[in-house]
Amino acid sequence: MPEVRKEYRVAKDTPVSISEIKDGIYRISGFVKEFGITFNQFLIDDEKPTLIHTGPIGMYERIEEKVKEVMPLDKLSYVAFLHFESDEWGGMDFLKSPGVKLLCSDLSSKLNLVGWNGVPVDHISFWDNETLKTGRRTLRFLMTPHVHHWDSMMVFEDTTKSLFPSDLFIQPGENRPVASDDLSESMIKLYRGAGIFASENPVRQTAKRLAKLGPEMVFPMHGPCIEKGVFPKYVDALMKNEFAYSGVLLGQKLEAG
Repeated sequence: MPEVRKEYRVAKDTPVSISEIKDGIYRISGFVKEFGITFNQFLIDDEKPTLIHTGPIGMYERIEEKVKEVMPLDKLSYVAFLHFESDEWGGMDFLKSPGVKLLCSDLSSKLNLVGWNGVPVDHISFWDNETLKTGRRTLRFLMTPHVHHWDSMMVFEDTTKSLFPSDLFIQPGENRPVASDDLSESMIKLYRGAGIFASENPVRQTAKRLAKLGPEMVFPMHGPCIEKGVFPKYVDALMKNEFAYSGVLLGQKLEAG
């Protein structure tokens, strides 16, 4: 019998902080020691406020309290998740906010939401380059398959040129809300140890596309936000380094069959 390993849970007592990064866009973040990374959510304050990611179930209550520091929870219009994974949207109980519309990719809708028991049927799905006006802002949805899930997408806010790339440009450790340092080497090491990308090709194709958009600020789901001046270093690191799966998953070696 294989050894039974300990169960990992995101602690309910994880400290969570909130910082306004740019023009009404807030980063809500908690550092989870077991994984060595932050879990970030982003609140966009607009006529129709939007929360990007909800965090996992163990953290959501504290995330919710940070949203309430900016606005009443029932003011939220949209909650977006960028691929079907628990830290993307596992925490929120939508029955407590019946006016919220869930935003997701067209593939997330077809593969998961329409056939999964207990999730909101009333949602809006998007295909590549489709947009949603939330007031002063325009959310542009980018399909990014296999970065790192089949149904993955990203969001680019056109007016502030803000990029929300989910698990791309991840950085380990507990850092300042915005980092001007180059942490791209740590990013590559983390990808090698996590094994979340089966191939470099779709990641590099996406990175080239994102570079052409010229984001002013990048809001990764894990790690600090990345300023415009240092962002090209992260793109360059993805282009020049090998980081795809090579037999290691979340730091554990998988024996060849």
